[in-house]
Amino acid sequence: MNNEVCYRSTPKIVGAFFDTIYQNPTPLLLMIAAISALAGWWYMTQRNAK
Repeated sequence: MNNEVCYRSTPKIVGAFFDTIYQNPTPLLLMIAAISALAGWWYMTQRNAK
């Protein structure tokens, strides 16, 4: 078996990324909150521009 792939031919970096997110979910939650706030701000500015 090739050492560069993991379960179902997934690259190691993908597995490491999900493992990190599973162990430390705070950065992901902060990113989701920031994207939601940015989308809400953009929506409000676009709605008020009309």
